[in-house]
Amino acid sequence: MSKPADSVGIDTASSGTTPGVDAGITYSQTPDLDGIVVRDTEPTATGLWTQLVDPWDGAGLAGELVTAVRDLLADRTAVEARELLDDVVGEALDGALVDVLCSLTRDWTDRWFWKAVSTLAQLGSGRPMGFRSDLEDIHAALAPLVESTHTPTVSIRLPDGFRNVDAETRRSWCHLVAALSQAADVRLICSGVDRAWLAHRHRDDLPGVSDRSDAGLDEDLLTAALDVVDVGSRHARTLSLIAEEDTETLAFSRLYSEFSVGRSRVRQVIGDLVDVKLVETYDSAQDRRVELTTAGRQFFETEIAAQQRLGERVSESGKLSKDSRVNPRIHGEGRDRPETAPPSSADRHRLPSHHETRYSNRRTAAAALGTAVEGGISVVNYPVTPQDDRAEGRWHHDDGRLVVTAEGDNPLQVWTTLALALTDCRTFDRVLTKQRLEDHGVLDMLKDGEAILRGMRNIGWLPDEIDSYDDLRGAFLEAATELGELTRKYAEADDDDDGLRGPITRNALGLAGSMTHLLDLVDVELTRVLKLPEYSRRFDEDRRDALFRSLAIGSAIGSRYGHHVAYRQLFEERSDKRQQAFDPTVDAADPWARLIGSWTLVGDFAGQTEAVADALREHFGSLDPHDDAPEIAIRSEVRTEPTRRQVAETARRMLATKDLQLTPEATSVLHGLARTPFDVADAIQYLAGDNEGRRVDAAEVRYVLAQLEPGRLLRGFDGRRTTPRKLVSSLLEAERPITGTELDERADVSSRSRRDHLADLVEVGLAEETGRGYRLTLSFDAVNGADAERYTDVWPALVADPETSPSVHVAAKVLRVGREYHGPGDPVETVGWPYTGVSDPPDLRELSTSRPYLDDILPALWGVRERTEYVDDPGVTPALSTAPLRAGPPIDQTALQDVTDEGATG
Repeated sequence: MSKPADSVGIDTASSGTTPGVDAGITYSQTPDLDGIVVRDTEPTATGLWTQLVDPWDGAGLAGELVTAVRDLLADRTAVEARELLDDVVGEALDGALVDVLCSLTRDWTDRWFWKAVSTLAQLGSGRPMGFRSDLEDIHAALAPLVESTHTPTVSIRLPDGFRNVDAETRRSWCHLVAALSQAADVRLICSGVDRAWLAHRHRDDLPGVSDRSDAGLDEDLLTAALDVVDVGSRHARTLSLIAEEDTETLAFSRLYSEFSVGRSRVRQVIGDLVDVKLVETYDSAQDRRVELTTAGRQFFETEIAAQQRLGERVSESGKLSKDSRVNPRIHGEGRDRPETAPPSSADRHRLPSHHETRYSNRRTAAAALGTAVEGGISVVNYPVTPQDDRAEGRWHHDDGRLVVTAEGDNPLQVWTTLALALTDCRTFDRVLTKQRLEDHGVLDMLKDGEAILRGMRNIGWLPDEIDSYDDLRGAFLEAATELGELTRKYAEADDDDDGLRGPITRNALGLAGSMTHLLDLVDVELTRVLKLPEYSRRFDEDRRDALFRSLAIGSAIGSRYGHHVAYRQLFEERSDKRQQAFDPTVDAADPWARLIGSWTLVGDFAGQTEAVADALREHFGSLDPHDDAPEIAIRSEVRTEPTRRQVAETARRMLATKDLQLTPEATSVLHGLARTPFDVADAIQYLAGDNEGRRVDAAEVRYVLAQLEPGRLLRGFDGRRTTPRKLVSSLLEAERPITGTELDERADVSSRSRRDHLADLVEVGLAEETGRGYRLTLSFDAVNGADAERYTDVWPALVADPETSPSVHVAAKVLRVGREYHGPGDPVETVGWPYTGVSDPPDLRELSTSRPYLDDILPALWGVRERTEYVDDPGVTPALSTAPLRAGPPIDQTALQDVTDEGATG
């Protein structure tokens, strides 16, 4: 790149920043010649964004973003920088925006800097860097500028002919201007007539556009407001919710959903705020909305936001500013995030009426798709962070695979959230499209009668008059709306015994089951993720049993024998419903019904995943078939330990986002050291992108694993025995060999404990002792000096290429250690199979390569728990990683082939 940065619109000196000016929006009839000026404004959001940030002929906002990112990340390590940006921008651009912003800290001569700047201008449409992008990515890209102390002045003239642009395009344009006003001193240049028109048409979209009063927050009004708004009250919470919106407006319905009290109480709170002139209401009774006034905006900043920042009330005497400026953010120190939940979080035990479905983040989606066991259930011991809104579902679609996620607490919450996530508009817009339903003959099924859709699949909400795609789509979206209305009535009820819980849960179960079968008809693989963040702390036996029984029922509804719904055939108690279903023709050689899609239960199970599996198996088995049930049964499996295939699939998906390829060696180490595929996804997230499709190397594997907490390393250890994990973590973080004494200090363990456990790690080749100290057998990242291994792959002997190391004999030795000390029975004299099975494989010492048996050797290698003195302790016996699961009547015929999970080569 021959031109300096400031010659192409990347001026990192922040010349557009006006000292002492706060972010906000001002409506003016004359332009400001200072700062960034957009004159011939494009009428679309993406067009305006390009005019602002294009590195070659843009107005100069790209330079401000570069400066903001660099200041935000100054004096931070690479890991700290990524964590901060991840908090600031989240999963925008499918998580890749973090990589883009990190690249802005590079020197302007670096090509990755220019690629990042060019990517900024492409946000909002198309596929920058191969990722789908929408306007939310543009709003996220402004977040570093919001967090920074820089406040550029940006003058934007209202586009010519703006009134003739379609309404949705205008709204998107206004939303971008509103988002920009959170980070910049925005001057929207328009005539008085135009502003009046904007106030009439876009009051919901532009902050303060309708506020023509010069009345600010004088002393009398401040005193009246302080009498109404107490710290931590619903009044304060209501003002915060409105002020935190870019447009500073909210619908009444949204506020209803934020509080568990009745609507009348919420309206009373709004009325109190109107009385002291902090807010105004507008629009019809059916779509009532509320917005901040100038006084409300000033009160929020001086009283509520200041208390959040400083922890005490700050009240300035005298008259405040009386201009027409909208000032939603003050740059500078910034707000401290409260350590406690907001006041409304006390109502988490009640399901909010407002359900929103958001996109799932990249890590969760990759781990969910990697962990999924087709037609089965995975139980993953991973600490899940509770959602701010537990009624919020998550949605992800990737090449014919749909992932929906719900936070789990009780059956009503789980099934309502899953049902509404499945029936989200995105499902029909991107998955259950008209073309897909036509290609699989589903639309013909609508027209040809009830045989498959109604008589066999029992798909509800499909009366006879529905015979087209639009009718089908509309029927399910209407069903989702009705379910949402029911939950709103339930949220407003005075107690839980109002007769609504049962109907809501049944409706949600039916809607989720119908969508599950519809997806199955068009060959879409469905993965349902149930997050249980409070399982180990708050789930007593009754709560667990209620949830798991509902999962068994819902899974039976989502199971099929051929086209026949297993639940209707086996467990339906209503005789009239059974009579409506077609009778199946049973194949005696294959009497098994199968689950559609998969389940992943992820939560902090305190290491008791086997107990969870036992409970699931018990509740599936306790489903009572009716007397006329045919001789079929549901068969599935519960998997409690991650397989090599699951780790490989998760790692492959995450590495692809970093433009890296997975290798067998990397798979083996990730499988051995990270506890779950979710931890693998967390670790790989820390890698930078833009790697041009090369293979991931050993130094990078070391680096990502070093980012995990010690507790997220090594499976199979009792929670009280942390020394092995601490040792591995400290060796991963080390940049050179370290002495035993230094290792004791870094890992915070005793010398005796370190000697005991380190010997196991050395024995299996994961660690080694050198003349300079101990090291992990993974490459150091150094490029110079005695430890220069960045470009030389160093792997543990057992996972290295068998053609370059004697791994067969190492494998045989490790296998003996694992079998003698940690096998299911008594110590054995000869080397053999580590676990019991139908038949024994050949002696490993007779093999020419150990590669085919790595899946079976690795648990012995990485699962080392204790030394010889614990051989007789039954607690160290490895648990089975899978448990069969079945529901239905006894079956005389038994299929010969059990459900298996094929290993992956990585």
